[in-house]
Amino acid sequence: MDETDGQSLWPILGIAVVAGVAAWDLAKRKGLNKRSWAATCFFFAPALIALAFVKSQQRPGDTEAFRNRWALLAAYDPEIKAAVERLAELGPAAVEQFRMAYGDVQTKEAIPLIVTDIERRWAAGEGPKPEVDPFERLAELHRRGALHDADYEDQKRRLRKPRRPKTRWSGWWWKAPALLLVVWFIWPRGSTSFPTCDARSTRDLVRRAIEGADDNRQVNRKLLALDEIRELSFDADKRDRLCTGTAALNSGERAIVWRLYARGSSILVNVSGF
Repeated sequence: MDETDGQSLWPILGIAVVAGVAAWDLAKRKGLNKRSWAATCFFFAPALIALAFVKSQQRPGDTEAFRNRWALLAAYDPEIKAAVERLAELGPAAVEQFRMAYGDVQTKEAIPLIVTDIERRWAAGEGPKPEVDPFERLAELHRRGALHDADYEDQKRRLRKPRRPKTRWSGWWWKAPALLLVVWFIWPRGSTSFPTCDARSTRDLVRRAIEGADDNRQVNRKLLALDEIRELSFDADKRDRLCTGTAALNSGERAIVWRLYARGSSILVNVSGF
């Protein structure tokens, strides 16, 4: 296998990772399925273009711009502030529903109707059910015998552990490209980025040098096989490699020597002995 083939995979992998991370973030902003779009764009990066034109399914009240505006409205707008204070008696869920509903219409005339509708639904029992205290739930399971004493105490210890709040750096969105960048910097250079004596690209260069020699029109020389390949020397700094091997030509076998060297971004070869 040509060792330079592995190097060509890095740009492709980099594009795939960047496309997957960008798709995750864009899908999240649009209220779409983050995992599906990230996986699709990882394996097919051009799908990111299609995602950019997909209509957002995120409600207006859930956008970051409206959330920032809502903080000012709830604090300084008399009508909205009064509605928030009135619905706060029903709980945070009622205030949240009011924010989302107002974000859909964003007209002051709708405020009384929204408030009335929320109060009616809460009175009818359609609001969210109050959350059960996890300690009470554990105690109930323990009383029923569903939890043994050891399990009960272990679960209580877990609940008492303080949960660390999530930060903007707690997700994985930045870790994948960061890991790729680290690997890119620590990946060994030198011999792995320069073709070896038996690499596929080296064999092709040797074949072209032999079959393209100045006298080949008269002798019609062909390289049939290249065996017993050995490296004689290698200078990683100069990117210069000396190799030897047995060339099976259409005119017989020859022990040949070839030198691989770099000139800029090109790999050249000098072959002797054929």
